[in-house]
Amino acid sequence: MSSIPKISVKKLDKVTQFAPLVALGFYVRTADLLSPITSRLVFPKRMHTEEPVEAIIDLWISMLAGCRAVSQINTKLRPDLPLAAAWGREQFKEQSTIARVLDGCKQEQVEQLRAGVDALYQWLSQSPHHAWHQSPLMIDIDLTGLPAGRQAEGSVPGYASGKRG
Repeated sequence: MSSIPKISVKKLDKVTQFAPLVALGFYVRTADLLSPITSRLVFPKRMHTEEPVEAIIDLWISMLAGCRAVSQINTKLRPDLPLAAAWGREQFKEQSTIARVLDGCKQEQVEQLRAGVDALYQWLSQSPHHAWHQSPLMIDIDLTGLPAGRQAEGSVPGYASGKRG
């Protein structure tokens, strides 16, 4: 029988700006969802940090947190200790460490990361197991802004730039 997560409301000693990422971090860490990536990603022995894989994960978390540049990590992500704790860290890596790890990445690490992401996709995604030949995915997007009549199937009033109704 699998354990069911229990959610409760309790007062925190510290505040986070990223509550959804705290929940995601706790789940990703406890379910070990990044193992297909972390088990494949190997760096040379001489790096700026002993944990270069953590720096790559910190970069990914910074993207999820809305950082537009590595330089925002020190002000936006690093001070958020409850978020770091949810991801199993005392604190996230400094932006300079993450930048140096990125500078140290070679084609080999890019290929390893790509293989890890592909393995994660194969493991967790439903897409590889879907019978696409029997029921293909169809997306119908109409960007013309032409008016739709009342008889049109699924027609609802909406917004089209410069159009009324």
